[in-house]
Amino acid sequence: MYATGTKASGGKGAADDVEKMEEERPVSDMEYCSAKDAWEKLRIRIKWTDPPISGDASTCMMSPLTIKLCIECEKPIILRNFSAFVWTHVYHQEAKTTVNKPSDKIVTLSSTRTIVVEDCERFFKTLQDNPKGIYREIELKYKEDSRKWDETGLTTYEFSTVVYPTCFGEYRLTYNVKYIRPDNVKVMVWANEFQDDCRLLVTDPDPGNEWMKEISFSQMTQNMFLGNYKSILAAEDLGFDAVLNFDPETEMEADSVLSANITRAFQAMEVGTGAAFELPPEKIQDLVKWLWNVYPKYQKILIGDRDGISHAGSAMTSYIFANNPNLTFEEAYRYVSSRRFIYCHKGLKEILMESYPRD
Repeated sequence: MYATGTKASGGKGAADDVEKMEEERPVSDMEYCSAKDAWEKLRIRIKWTDPPISGDASTCMMSPLTIKLCIECEKPIILRNFSAFVWTHVYHQEAKTTVNKPSDKIVTLSSTRTIVVEDCERFFKTLQDNPKGIYREIELKYKEDSRKWDETGLTTYEFSTVVYPTCFGEYRLTYNVKYIRPDNVKVMVWANEFQDDCRLLVTDPDPGNEWMKEISFSQMTQNMFLGNYKSILAAEDLGFDAVLNFDPETEMEADSVLSANITRAFQAMEVGTGAAFELPPEKIQDLVKWLWNVYPKYQKILIGDRDGISHAGSAMTSYIFANNPNLTFEEAYRYVSSRRFIYCHKGLKEILMESYPRD
């Protein structure tokens, strides 16, 4: 259930945000803090951005947010010397690129239940996520064939990326471009005067988003799957014989549609859905024990919540990490997120490292 109207820790007071944004912002050998100054001195500027700066913008949690920036130059530039960024503290996952489709061998378990992972990096590339809501840069990639020029020779280039905000709240963002001069001096150009930012409002998820509009579930191990609420309600028809559910609304509806033939467990996390909310350590430990106990008893186990990517994603990551001492947290998370788009809750790594320490 989404905590509508509750402000997550990502949405602190405006004064706190501005102060932290100033303290942690990137620096360079030379900086130009407005498009006007940059154009006068360098003949380079950020022409426009989307979301706009300065201004207000809004989006829904877990809906794709496209971030774009356009550079205008008096003369053509050498692209390899340029990079573009958005500077923000929004909780998010970036789009993932699957290099090669994971093979079934990736989910093979040995007799000791240790996952045989054949170097996930070989098939899965994780971009820059922000599960902690800290200020950081997100790189914007050059948009191929976006270069344009007019009759005077002015040339523009576009850069963009797509992120999925993972917690509702109020956030700030701004933009910069960086390049290296022939004399190796590093130059940074900001889109506008610092603190003259875009104010981004992230609201509750759209019920019709890609994660909830239809039955959706993904295989994690030989007999464990992650799925959304529609897959929970259709669990019997889908052949599941055990279900662990985190969504209270789904649980009430499941009482009327699922028979006693399915073993069911409901676990209320007692925190909102969103990356900013830390899960109770004791809940994580109980979930790991439950999954450990049911694993050898059932043929097809579904772990689900409203969208199949939030509490369920953290639960599956916890189980994989706890039962595979050969894996780091990052490897466990990468393993799960390579099978299904998920996000983990703030502090999960620290909880798991304390509960299931590595040598």
